[in-house]
Amino acid sequence: MKLLWDRRKLLAGAGGLGLLRTLLPRHAYASYLAEEYGEIYRQIGIRPFINAAGTYTVLTGSIVSPRVRQAMEEASRCFVPLVELQAAVGTRIATMLGIEAAMVTSGAACSIMLATAACVTGKDKEKITRIPDVAGMKSEVIIPKTQRNGFDHAARNVGVRLVEVETIGQVKSAISNNTAMLYWTNIMGWKTKIERREFLEVGKAAGIPVFNDAAAELPPAENLSGIVKEGFDLVAFSGGKGLRGPQSAGLLLGRKNLIEAAQLNGNPNDDAIGRVSKVGKEELMGMLAAVELYLGRDHEADQRTWRSFMESIAKSLRGIESVKTRIYVPGPGEGPGGGHPVPYLKVQWDQAALKLTYQDCSRKLKEGEPSIQVNTGSEGLDLASYNLTPGEERIVGWRLRELLSDSRKA
Repeated sequence: MKLLWDRRKLLAGAGGLGLLRTLLPRHAYASYLAEEYGEIYRQIGIRPFINAAGTYTVLTGSIVSPRVRQAMEEASRCFVPLVELQAAVGTRIATMLGIEAAMVTSGAACSIMLATAACVTGKDKEKITRIPDVAGMKSEVIIPKTQRNGFDHAARNVGVRLVEVETIGQVKSAISNNTAMLYWTNIMGWKTKIERREFLEVGKAAGIPVFNDAAAELPPAENLSGIVKEGFDLVAFSGGKGLRGPQSAGLLLGRKNLIEAAQLNGNPNDDAIGRVSKVGKEELMGMLAAVELYLGRDHEADQRTWRSFMESIAKSLRGIESVKTRIYVPGPGEGPGGGHPVPYLKVQWDQAALKLTYQDCSRKLKEGEPSIQVNTGSEGLDLASYNLTPGEERIVGWRLRELLSDSRKA
């Protein structure tokens, strides 16, 4: 459907999009938004998509807020001493969170690497310049076997050996004079027989730093400071997921002496393992703005908004033969997000009756205009709410209804 008006003239006044939403039927408004979506990428031959899947790095994380974009743009206009800026931003973030220390990294994976390096080298400059040659250094990191994942390669970059354990007894037995760090992955805690609290307590008793990879663990908002305050010595977060900061940034939070050691292992130090993981003045100020905004958000209002998106899509699918929808908030380890406590929508139907499989529907959503990404499994489609922006839920509902209705008619 081609809408016959000059959009710039129609939207010249404030509230133009709100006027369209009021005047147009749901399908027409969705069609209008689809035609206008992601023009900057289309100009270079890249098809943008609506993200109803989640904050995956391969799908470019999340969308930064206007205030973050403004902070990054303002930061790009002049020169500042980088090391002083790093320290000032870290101090400001730590003060806002009520913790000892913080630093901005080039992403959660970089935080993993720098945390590991800090625990291996401390502030010893000779060791810092020598890693990943860890001869003569503490070079073992203890990790629950069921929490092994591709991101622990960032720890292995430092040259350490990962020691796998399956019980708390094995953790205690594995600790030696060669142990540099204990490594916990928050989102995978449900997979192991070891309790998070006892893992932490064993590390504390042995005087060994305990690191927590909490990259995608926002929401809940209290995790941002709560995991550090729980007692973890170092905690990593992604900047470009729930925080909605720069995609190429992250946070490392925790003990002051370890954060200082991590900084010495990082940019702009020219003979350090983290020199390749540069964080510019734009990302530093963007992350500062993102943290300030996150702490000031009404997180309950966010949850209500996200649920309303799922309700809107479910409403669009009413009356289609055999189609069932269910809004749910996943528990630990549940759903495509691994347990992120945000509203999802499960969409199921009789694949034989509609002559449309879940995989084919997902493919058509991705290949259609606009492209839409969803999570697809053997039990249906799972749509994530928290990367949708107002109006996009109408497009998703419209496209899904179109595909399911056309399949029924075929």
